[in-house]
Amino acid sequence: MASRALTTTDGAKLPNWRVTLRRSLRRAAELGGAAVLFAGMVFLALALATYHQTDPSGSTAAAGPVLNWMGRPGAWAAERALLLFGPVSVLFLPMLYVFARKLWRFAEEDDGAAPLHQRWWRPVGVLLFAMALMATPLSLVFTGRAGTLPAGMGGLAGLLSAKAVTALTALLPESARFWSLFASGALA
Repeated sequence: MASRALTTTDGAKLPNWRVTLRRSLRRAAELGGAAVLFAGMVFLALALATYHQTDPSGSTAAAGPVLNWMGRPGAWAAERALLLFGPVSVLFLPMLYVFARKLWRFAEEDDGAAPLHQRWWRPVGVLLFAMALMATPLSLVFTGRAGTLPAGMGGLAGLLSAKAVTALTALLPESARFWSLFASGALA
C-alpha cells in the first residue's frame, strides 16, 4: 500500500479514482432517478387522460379489452388516483415534475455544493393534505354519482372529509347548517 498521495512528474496531485467513481455513480443515479420520475409523470398523465370506466381495474370486474393507452397498468394507476382524489389527482403531475427537475438540477450542480438533505416527505404530505382539502368542496357540491369516476368528484378523500364536515355541522342548529357547510367548503 502506498502511504503517499499519487502525484504527476510536475508535482500535481492526481484525482482519487474512488472519489471520482463515487461522484459519477451518484450523478448517474440522480439523472436516472430524474428520468424515471419524468417518465412516471408522462405515464400518469396519459393514463389519467385516457381513463375509461370499463377498463379492468380494482373497482371494476370488467374483463374486456383495455382502452387506456397505457394498458392495464395505466388503467389501474388512473383508477387508483381517481378513486383516492377524483379529478384533483392531476396535481400528482406537477409534483412529479418538480421532483424530477430538482434531481436533474442537483446532478448539474458543482461537486462542491451541499448534498441534498431535504425531507421529501414533507412537501408530499402537504400536497396530499391540500388535495384532500380541494376534494372536500367537490364532494359537498356534487353529492350524486359523478359520471364515470370511481368514487365521485372528490374521491375517497373528499367523501371522507365531506362526511366529517356534515357530521360536525349536524351538531349545529338547523338555521346555521347551510352557512357552516358553505363556509367550511369555501375555507377548504
